[in-house]
Amino acid sequence: MKSISGLFYLALLFVLAISSINAQESDESRRLKAESADRHIRFISPAEFSVHINKGLWIILYGANWCKYTQKLTPKWLGLQTRIRAENLSKDINIAKVECTKDMDFCTSQGIDGFPTIYVYENGQKYEEYLGNHEVNEMFTFVQEQVARSKSEEVVEEVVTVYVEEVVYENEIEENKPRKSNKNDYEQQNQQQNSQQQQQNPGSKQLPKKRSQNNNNNDPKNPKNPPRQNRPNQQQQAQRKAPKQQRPPKNQQGNQKRTKQAPKYVPPKNAPPKYTPPKNYNRQPPYPPKQPNIVAKATKKVFGLVESLITLAVVLILIYIVIRFKAIKSHSSYSKSKIPLYRDLTQEEKFMLHYS
Repeated sequence: MKSISGLFYLALLFVLAISSINAQESDESRRLKAESADRHIRFISPAEFSVHINKGLWIILYGANWCKYTQKLTPKWLGLQTRIRAENLSKDINIAKVECTKDMDFCTSQGIDGFPTIYVYENGQKYEEYLGNHEVNEMFTFVQEQVARSKSEEVVEEVVTVYVEEVVYENEIEENKPRKSNKNDYEQQNQQQNSQQQQQNPGSKQLPKKRSQNNNNNDPKNPKNPPRQNRPNQQQQAQRKAPKQQRPPKNQQGNQKRTKQAPKYVPPKNAPPKYTPPKNYNRQPPYPPKQPNIVAKATKKVFGLVESLITLAVVLILIYIVIRFKAIKSHSSYSKSKIPLYRDLTQEEKFMLHYS
């Protein structure tokens, strides 16, 4: 039993040693990958930050080279930078990284309390923090959303400016349009003046003349006096003589004029909120996630399974070798000390062995 327990502890120590070696190799490889990616990533210093970030859309990574999570994200950040340039989005959004190991005071002033942290800036103002997974596809989807949102806001501002300019231009054209006065305007003006004078002097109003009671006037056969029914009424004569009322020009209509108005801004369905989300804000991707490469995932799983099987086989072989060696050693020592071989016996011992 003691030998079995000793072999178990030996195998356990062997497995722990192998796992520690693999962990050291993975840490070293992660650090080397991060350093090689940093050579191609665009960095921005605090002095450049205050100058360049005040214009346009920026996505900034705050990281530290000693942080293992930053080391994992750095190669993926390089992949995001490469994809933005490949998709011709570098003119719409800028991407950079800030090394907080050198400029810790600046990172603290920006509200950074952990690494890595990703912020989106628009025209110098902090807009949103990225809280999604650190994968190239998901980060690129987030970048596309920010670019689409920024473009939609710019289009709305341009539409409002164009409508205002059109209204001002129409008013100027209407005011500067050449005009001519006609006789009707002159007669209308005279009538307005007469009506004003009559209102001011009501006593001077002339009474209508009385009709003459001569019978000749009522004679329908008199050609000078046509029948009363055929005579036009005074109100009808006044209506005929009165000029037709013209519509006032457009510049005198006041509030009746309809001007073009800018369309009401309706944010897109997948627009992010315009406030800094809290730390526990679980942002759901607006677009359906892309299907992962099943072949690549299956290959990784198969290689991991094969590696674990090889490690287990090596451990079992070593355990078997140790157990076999101990058994052979104990058997040989026992046979030499207690049970001699038949060839080593004397003639008397052989005779006694046969006839006993």
